[in-house]
Amino acid sequence: MGHRQIRLAQLIAPFGPGALYTDKNGIPYVVCGLDYWHQAMDPTRGMVPCERPDEFERLEPRLADVLRVSRFRVPPDFRPRLRGQTPPPNAGLYIPGLRFPTWYRHTTTGALKRFNLTTRRLSAADGGRWQPARFVTVCRVGHLSEFPWREWCGCACVDAPSLVLQDRGGSELSSVVVECKTCGKRRSLSGATTRAEEGEASPFEKAGIKCSGARPWLGDAAAEGCTAQLVGALINQTNLYFPRTISAIALPDLREQDPQVLQVLAECRDDPSVSAIHLLWSMNARAAARDGMLSALKERGIVTTAEQVEKALESLFDPDAIILEGEEQPGAPDSEMLAFRRSEYNVLKLGMDDPIRSPDLRVVLSDVPERFDPWIERVHLVERLRETRVLYGFDRLETSNTPLSGMPDTAMHQLFANPPMNPAERWLPAVEVFGEGIFIQLKEDAIRDWQLRNGAWLANRLKDGFVARMRDVYQTNPPSGPVDWRWASRYMLVHSLAHIMISQLVFESGYGTASLKERLYIAEDDTAPMAGFLIYTAAGDSEGTLGGLVQLGSPERLSEVVERALARASWCSADPICSENTTGTGARLANLAACHACILLPETACETINHALDRALVVGTPTEPGRGAFSSLLGGLGQIS
Repeated sequence: MGHRQIRLAQLIAPFGPGALYTDKNGIPYVVCGLDYWHQAMDPTRGMVPCERPDEFERLEPRLADVLRVSRFRVPPDFRPRLRGQTPPPNAGLYIPGLRFPTWYRHTTTGALKRFNLTTRRLSAADGGRWQPARFVTVCRVGHLSEFPWREWCGCACVDAPSLVLQDRGGSELSSVVVECKTCGKRRSLSGATTRAEEGEASPFEKAGIKCSGARPWLGDAAAEGCTAQLVGALINQTNLYFPRTISAIALPDLREQDPQVLQVLAECRDDPSVSAIHLLWSMNARAAARDGMLSALKERGIVTTAEQVEKALESLFDPDAIILEGEEQPGAPDSEMLAFRRSEYNVLKLGMDDPIRSPDLRVVLSDVPERFDPWIERVHLVERLRETRVLYGFDRLETSNTPLSGMPDTAMHQLFANPPMNPAERWLPAVEVFGEGIFIQLKEDAIRDWQLRNGAWLANRLKDGFVARMRDVYQTNPPSGPVDWRWASRYMLVHSLAHIMISQLVFESGYGTASLKERLYIAEDDTAPMAGFLIYTAAGDSEGTLGGLVQLGSPERLSEVVERALARASWCSADPICSENTTGTGARLANLAACHACILLPETACETINHALDRALVVGTPTEPGRGAFSSLLGGLGQIS
């Protein structure tokens, strides 16, 4: 691929290892695995490790603990070598890609020809040009292979067959026919992209074609055995690549620390051995971690004590334990991801007299608009935040319900041709982004009262089957125990309100819809419930963003934003069909009153990929406008009637 064609953040999603990317010349490539990242091209030795890999390493202990790896690395930025100038450190690094598929079709004759992966120029003939064949095959395990043109049409020629792909331009695959001019065998592509039902044979199985287990992003020798069903797909098909991503907001240690400890903390964070030290710490070998860091600091000429190092490592590696001091503990144990979110929630909702002023997180308390005081507990302005986004694998054809299962082995096997065997050397790609946002927490008494008053209506609307489908969407972070309409109604209320707010903030802040993101904090628990959301924007620039969201968080402006948002949400051009839907909509039938005319957002903005939404829980339905939690606040704002 040419340089500077993919932004660094896009190498996490949607163009991570194993993804297909079409360049500006229309040539499709598969992005190579992590073995080939941070490698430099040497004229005599080929690909060699870059000179300073520690420059790209990042530490986020909370994410490292969840993903069970020791470190993260950001993708290398391309730094050219200029003639007559000393090259910068780590110059000439880039993320390689291999041409895929390697089958090409002649635009004039329709002939199919397979080119070598290293072919740089495709010679044309007969007045036409060579274009990539637009079909490949995949399986749900994650393998990606060439379309078996010869086997599909039944060609049995001993010598190289003369394959021709005829495309009559119809709307169905029956108009696309592959034919061997040597033996005359021909077959249309009808049914090639169809997935067979369980227990039935697929068209490929009927033709005796099995998945080759190919993983071209890891090299030619990376194929493995596979018994999964093979499915044909277009190279630009959206379900070819579902990146598995997870993100975390950097949380500071809010305890008062001795200035010397803070200085040691800064030195520990910047030490090259900090990832290996974190691995020891996570294995409860705290004494070994302390001694290792103390030794590393002394080698750098930094004089300190074992006690100071241990306090610094505790501050760096155990933010959760520090944050939860004095907080109510949940009555039922949280799931791993729910506990992960609770740590952020406990920081963002802190009612401190002084704002949080750490380098990575600045939170300022704001007043709640008087009109919305019955419903909103607090509004906090996040002037600066640092978010780390990590790629830990991918899915094909459909997303997994248990993506974290088997970590880190699943990610190592999928992203590396030669996975690091030493746990201290395991790493995953990540990017750091900086931004701003608004945190809103709803009042528990208001939610409980609304659920009590509308219990029968909510239970009838959120039936057990629908709640089960909601729970199957793993991004909803359901509790570890059983769930019912109470959890579902709380989740959909908070989530739908976040979408309603984002839709309005687009008009007020100047940010595009795809630039805003939500972060949900929801838990139905008797002792430590959560009901809040963070709407934020983040960019790769270390200086963050321009403050447009924070300005809208002032009481006067936020009141106007919420009023307009509720007024817009109270009516949808698809009503009454949209509001009265009770059977489920969306890819997993996990939505009710939600469509593209009202509250659905770009998938980059919604952390559940537009699942678990119901506008009616916020503003009611045309036939029962008083059922919504915020129906009484609509007043004269144009509510539904």
